Amino acid sequence: MTVKDKLTRKNLDYTVLFVLNAAGMILELVASRLMSPYFGNSNFVWTAIIGIILLAGSLGNLIGGKISAQKNARYITIMLLLLAAVYLAVTPMVDAPILSAIKAGNNGVQLSSVFSSIIFFLVPATILGIITPIIMKDQIGKSEDKGKESGAITAIIAIGSLLGTFIGGFWIIPAIGTRMIFVVLAVTIILMVPLFMPYSDIKSIKLKWRYFFALLLAVIMTVASAITVNGMTAQVEGSISIDTEYGRVIVEDGTIGEDAVRYYKQSGAYSSATYLAEDKKYDLVFEYLKKYNEMFKFLDVTDTAMIGGAAYQYPKYYISNFKDKSMDVIEIDPMSTEIAKNYFYLDDLVRDFNTESTGRLGLYNDDGRVFLADSTKKYDAILNDAFSGEVPVGTLATVEAAKIIRNRLNKNGVYMSNVLGAVSGHRGKFLRSEVKTLKTVFRHVYVMPVYENATSNQYINWMVIATDGDTYVPKTVDIEITDKDIVLTDDYCPIDSLITTDYFD
Repeated sequence: MTVKDKLTRKNLDYTVLFVLNAAGMILELVASRLMSPYFGNSNFVWTAIIGIILLAGSLGNLIGGKISAQKNARYITIMLLLLAAVYLAVTPMVDAPILSAIKAGNNGVQLSSVFSSIIFFLVPATILGIITPIIMKDQIGKSEDKGKESGAITAIIAIGSLLGTFIGGFWIIPAIGTRMIFVVLAVTIILMVPLFMPYSDIKSIKLKWRYFFALLLAVIMTVASAITVNGMTAQVEGSISIDTEYGRVIVEDGTIGEDAVRYYKQSGAYSSATYLAEDKKYDLVFEYLKKYNEMFKFLDVTDTAMIGGAAYQYPKYYISNFKDKSMDVIEIDPMSTEIAKNYFYLDDLVRDFNTESTGRLGLYNDDGRVFLADSTKKYDAILNDAFSGEVPVGTLATVEAAKIIRNRLNKNGVYMSNVLGAVSGHRGKFLRSEVKTLKTVFRHVYVMPVYENATSNQYINWMVIATDGDTYVPKTVDIEITDKDIVLTDDYCPIDSLITTDYFD
């Protein structure tokens, strides 16, 4: 091989290494989007994904090191790469029934997330890890300066991974959707196969029939997957999946009794909803939101802030029913606001009540805590309905957050937070800790059941109410705080360990 050929071989290898490491990071990012509709987007899910992909990378490096000793190492790896492409192409065609079956097993978020990560990501991530030792052996072994070559390869891996992280997280995932990304990754791997071939075969366009057959199969499966995914995106009538910067949103139509209802589902939970009938489009669907109204009977409220918009179910009701009041809604995800406008009648509300001119409805896309910390405005009531799936936002649950919220309330103002859980037993760990936390900041903290005749160990919505005023709070329940319940702080807020999705004893 001439010097020119060696340089070309090196450039090709480095291109493959760079691109496939970028693809590996995109795969890791999209993994949570695939799983979040079923298991949420908690720390447990991310731990499972990162752990399995790290394991896969180690296995790939180990296997790749052994393969590199074979004379036909590159062709063995090509076959494995094509297997990875087929695996990724098939994933969006089978993920829904498999993940639904795993969730139905009720094995808990931790075990279910690990099992799902193994099924969908162990094989392709392991194969991507095989590339590195093979390229390292070829390039470092031929180099006169092995330290320099080793450093260059390490840098290429790091830069490729970094670029994949930024491109995947900031652009590709929000732009083209979760399932189509698997198709793109499959195509990317297929395109890298010719560049990874032995250089003599590249020059002569030589490809043995079995490799050609494998390549053809990978292409066919990827095309079939692209067609299938396009059909899914065009959607089963009454349902659509939208990827945003913060998660995967499913807009889904259903019924409650005789009423047609549209649901906003994110991270495995129904976060909001609207009636589709014109005369009910501003009515409340979820029972727990009516507890805000129950409190407003006893409060002199004009200016309200709500953290968490989703499909803007309560803001629509509030603006349409309390015509002398105003509300600022702080929703972290700009796409959620657009979804609410396009599918949940938020645009109708803005038009029908002329909120842009009156200023009665402020729409802010920001982190709720950051918004309140930076604001100088004070409110009569602050409502917290911010969740990731069924898990409340941890940064809003701490002492430090409570102090910020208290500073943004007018005298005798009220903070109301929707909490999903129980009052007693192991399912009440977060609720009790949140009450204990708020009691370190506010004079009075109450817990109001959302449903009549609710028992203390029921896993339901509870309204936690905190205030410095002597406000009357109807239908409160007694809650026993113990030394085992903790005060949540920015330094220590183990929210994933405190929250449980165990609905039954």
